[in-house]
Amino acid sequence: MPFETPSLPVLIKRTQSDLAGDSLRQSDAQVLARTLGGAAYGLYGYLDWIAQQILPDKADESTLERIAALRLNQPRKAAQVATGSVSFSASTGAVLDVDTLLQSDDGRTYKVTAARIAVSGTNSTTIAALDAGSVGNADAGLTLNPVQPIAGVIGNSFIVQPPGLTGGVGTESLESLRARVIRSYRLIPHGGSAQDYETWALECPGITRAWCRGNFLGPGTVGVFVMRDDDPQPIPNEEQLAEVEAYIEPLRPVTADVRVMAPVQVLVKYKLRVTPNTSAVRAAVETQLRDLHNREAGLGDTLLLSHITEAISSATGESDHSLISPSANVSAQSNQLLTFGGCEWLS
Repeated sequence: MPFETPSLPVLIKRTQSDLAGDSLRQSDAQVLARTLGGAAYGLYGYLDWIAQQILPDKADESTLERIAALRLNQPRKAAQVATGSVSFSASTGAVLDVDTLLQSDDGRTYKVTAARIAVSGTNSTTIAALDAGSVGNADAGLTLNPVQPIAGVIGNSFIVQPPGLTGGVGTESLESLRARVIRSYRLIPHGGSAQDYETWALECPGITRAWCRGNFLGPGTVGVFVMRDDDPQPIPNEEQLAEVEAYIEPLRPVTADVRVMAPVQVLVKYKLRVTPNTSAVRAAVETQLRDLHNREAGLGDTLLLSHITEAISSATGESDHSLISPSANVSAQSNQLLTFGGCEWLS
């Protein structure tokens, strides 16, 4: 039976009874009873807070970070800066130093990470965001201007090259860290099981989901698929895949041939009509379908038609609907990930 913390009035009444009884009303013991009752109540509250810190599901942020530091190979994942390449036009001999600052029109600042002595015409170099987090991510084609003019650089402008500036992620969220710590209690390491590979991948900055497939490319091979759902482009690029592979390399069993890969996205598009046909109901249906994909459409998983209709029916405000497409369960191959591809609304 769980312990029930006495309320403050109960504690005061107990103290009054212990002190005097009928004579208490005419003495300063009334004040003393309230003081002692309040102190005891505060101690009960503190003990209750301590009990919450013992396990990670209810622990406060600072305590959870301490537990993570003790249990995980990778404690709370730090924020990462966005990186990429830029091109610029210059005359022969123009010097571009490391840490030269570049700035976009909206105030985002980047620094040059590779020095260049330019040749006449188009040159390129690499840059990184000055501030960590997703704010540094940018599309290809963004124009950056040096904070201080650079002699020999024509037009004093730098153009972000494809695929853009990527890899910027914020500090791992508290709930993501909590989920990894709880996972460490539930899944005990087994020296290279499928769950171990998934755990190692999830320890890498920016990785939000991971799947392991044994013998994926033949005997002795291990396929690890990862996603970066918090990025503007959730499918990781080659550089990001290489980072995960490098992190797993010293942890894997020596006989395993590990390949880190990106899932193949398969968009599932929905064609339906809803009643009432309002923007609020449409938005609620889309929210439910996105949530369904996050919960049930893992790598290679089949999305059940019955669950699709159930998700639509659970949307707030929906009273009826007719689903035209898909008309059957949606299956995926072992390397495919079914993702929400939008809705076509019928009147």
